[in-house]
Parts: sequence; C-alpha cells; structure tokens
Amino acid sequence: MDYRELLLLRAARETGVLDALVSDADTPSDVAESAGITPRAAELTVDALCDMGLLERVSDGVEPTNRMLGFITKTDVRSIGTLPQRLDHVDALVALPETMERGHPPKPRGDELRNRLGAAAAEDDASVRAAVTAAVREHADADSVLVVAGAGHHAREFARRGFDVTLLAEPGVVDAVEPLLDSERVELVAGDPLEGIESDFDLVFHAGVAREHGAEENRRLLEAARDATAEGGYAVHVDVLRGETPDAAVTAELLATTDAGECHAAATLGEWFGDAGFEGVRESDVPGTAYRLVAGRRRAVE
Repeated sequence: MDYRELLLLRAARETGVLDALVSDADTPSDVAESAGITPRAAELTVDALCDMGLLERVSDGVEPTNRMLGFITKTDVRSIGTLPQRLDHVDALVALPETMERGHPPKPRGDELRNRLGAAAAEDDASVRAAVTAAVREHADADSVLVVAGAGHHAREFARRGFDVTLLAEPGVVDAVEPLLDSERVELVAGDPLEGIESDFDLVFHAGVAREHGAEENRRLLEAARDATAEGGYAVHVDVLRGETPDAAVTAELLATTDAGECHAAATLGEWFGDAGFEGVRESDVPGTAYRLVAGRRRAVE
C-alpha cells in the first residue's frame, strides 16, 4: 500500500469509520453520521476504500470485502491478515518522536497481540517451509523440536514433517493460536520464552525472535535454549540480520514498537551462541527468503 493509503486507513480506524462500515453503515451518509465526520470526508473515504479493495459497491451502498475481515473479527488469527498490524506500525511510527524522547513505545492497542499473530500467520507458506527446511538441515537426525514463540505456523510445518513438536509461547499467544493447532500434533506450553523450559529437545527453533529483543534478552533466550537442548542438539535462529537485508525499514519499526529490539549482526548472534554454551556456530542463507540462519550445537557437559 502507498503510505497515503495507509494514513487514510489509519484515519478511518481512528475516527470510527471502519467500525461503522463493519457494523451497520452502508452508505457515506450513514458513515458520516456514525463516525461524526463531514459528508465530504465520508464520501471520499468510502470511494478510496472501494479503490483499495476493502469495500465493494452493492445496490445503493457498500459492504466489506474479505480483505476487511481482519477488522471485523479477531477470533481466528488466520483470518486477520497483515493489514491491521501494518496500521499498528503506522500508529507507532507516528508516535516515534515521543518514543525517541521517552525511550519506550506507547501502550499497545488492545488487539495488538492478535494483529501481530495474524500478520505472522499470513507469512507465505514457501517462506515458512524454507525456514523449517534450513533448520532441519542443521540437525538431520532430530526427532523432537521446541519452537519458541511465533504464531504456530512453523510449529505446524515441523509437525507435518513428522517431528514431535512443542510450542512455547506466552499465555495470550497460546490462547490465540490454539484453534490453529487444534488438529496438529503440537503440544502447547504457556510460559515465558525468556525463561524457557528445562528439557532435552534435539532442536530449539526461533523465527523472527532475536530482532524483537536487545542483547540482554537475547542472551537469556539462548541460555534458555541451552537448558532445553539435549547434548549434541542444536539451537537455531532464523531472522532478518544486519547487513544481509535492507535494514532501515525494519529498524524504524523496531525502534517504534519495541523497547530494545534491533537488527543484529550474524557475528553478534554467534557470540551470544558461544557464550550460552553452543559450539560449531555457523550462519547460512535461507534460500528464497530475506532471512539468514544462525545455528549452534550444544556443547557436552564436562
């Protein structure tokens, strides 16, 4: 979407135009009355939303298309798509000057978590398969996998390949993704990914997790991964890494939406792997994606 379209869509969300359109308003005059905006603003906004494919004209009014579904219901994260989270990012970027002064982003919207999970669940299937394939190549003999955080799409892909899979995520995430994984062979564990769980998984997998955190939290993630990994097992990070993909846009979003997140260099991740007790640390491409992989094998306990 053009930035002007995103800003218009944000204004429509903030003024209540979207709420009106997904409830009972089906004409510009209805929208103007419900949202408390001018008739001209309602007319032009409805026209623009039609042009964007979010509304379609029927008889004398309009109705939402499937593209608007993520603004109508949040029950199934698979139906949310990427657009609501993009608007959340626009909100955060608009507030970036204040965030830069305060040092932390504004309080998230009540539906931010499900919007984030909806965007993650909408990741291209080929990208998910590529990330899982790259991780499996690091430890071809693995049987058990712990997936740390995420929207369940990587866990589902591991399970469909025959692995014994556990997904560790915050309680709110587990509640949201449970319907997505209801028919999959994935055990859900509600907990803090930074605390981890003590176990003996062959593979501990993180996708897009490192960039959400700063150095201290990433060290904790890898220490937790070590405690969850069997001797000779592997920990894997798949993520956007500094210098390997266009950094500026991701950096802007992380500055606007996280307390300490950033694009980390592969060498920096490698140091954290080594400090946490992993050896043979290596990095590689994830073919067909913008991601890189960093992996290490847990050292034997002396």
